[in-house]
Amino acid sequence: MNSTRVFILASQTLFAEGVQSLLSEQPSIEVVGIASYNPNHGGGPDPKVFKQIQAAKPDVVIVEATGGGDKNKLVAQVLEYALSAKVISLTLEDNRIYTYYQEMKQGRSVEDLVDAIRAPAEWDSRRVQELRLFVLYQGHYGQRILDNVRRYAPRSWKVEAWRPPSALPQVVDDPQEFLPLHLPTVDLILSLGESPSAAQLLPGIVERTGAQNVIAPIDNTDWLPDGLARQLSAQLTMKDIVTAFPKPFCSLTEDSYNVREQVVSFDSPWIAEFARHFGRPTFRIECTNGTIAKAQVKRDTACGCGRDVARQLIGLDVKDAAIQAGLFQHHYPCLATMRVDPILGEPLIQVSGNLMRQAVEMEIAACLPETDERQTV
Repeated sequence: MNSTRVFILASQTLFAEGVQSLLSEQPSIEVVGIASYNPNHGGGPDPKVFKQIQAAKPDVVIVEATGGGDKNKLVAQVLEYALSAKVISLTLEDNRIYTYYQEMKQGRSVEDLVDAIRAPAEWDSRRVQELRLFVLYQGHYGQRILDNVRRYAPRSWKVEAWRPPSALPQVVDDPQEFLPLHLPTVDLILSLGESPSAAQLLPGIVERTGAQNVIAPIDNTDWLPDGLARQLSAQLTMKDIVTAFPKPFCSLTEDSYNVREQVVSFDSPWIAEFARHFGRPTFRIECTNGTIAKAQVKRDTACGCGRDVARQLIGLDVKDAAIQAGLFQHHYPCLATMRVDPILGEPLIQVSGNLMRQAVEMEIAACLPETDERQTV
């Protein structure tokens, strides 16, 4: 039986040692690293800490939370760097331990902590063997993503698509008026519209297809405004539909989406199955004599940019790879808007570029000389 690998990130050495001592008595749990950080440092832990986490390859990262917004910020930072790990935040208050896992589940005992640590190791048992996907799409944006999904989706998936009428009213009072009489029964809906009107069809499509899961990416707020996304989320959640509104699309992972303090967790094996193949890019990169010898895509972006970037990385100097990855992503070209997002404070195309650079940077970290000054994202 494989052990669950745990990394502990704490501001207090005694805290980390205490958690390590508790876990040392648990079978099938192995503490593979400990790092400290200064909670009074506004930028969070030193970037070298994330290199330590990456090198340790943990299944779970435990962070000592200081409470309030600082806790959420730290968890978000770790999620951005520890791409394949689950994050659990622990807070000591009144001699009680609170554990947070995925949707911020609360616990009060060592047993709760152990259960939360072991849960990620059992995540694959919930994997969906087949996925029935329905894609609503419009324009160049939707067509490119649909073509890439159809080309690289597992053979067990069944992908069907529908292009809505071009002449939709600004306000769709009754979505059923504009839908085909017959739609397939599906597990997951992927909305790739280029207008708010197309997004307003989602409740009707959910009703006719019986889907229990919806992914509606936000790569341009002209197509899916934040207010409409909140409205759709509330409407669909009331019907027990699991929704994901990744901004940008390439921030989607198996259990969360968005970046920094805006990270949102979800629990859906169907969305997780989609995100296992398309979403936040991840690579497997090998270096030889300071150059990129091999670059394979573990998870592609939905638009196919990840595969294009991986192809162009071959032969590059490892020190230039992360920066060049961002440029390759920009010239693909990225489908995210160049306009500044009012919530994130930067263009979504820049956020996408950061995610691409970060994915490459994490993979080449072990190839870089220790004295090399790297740009962090």
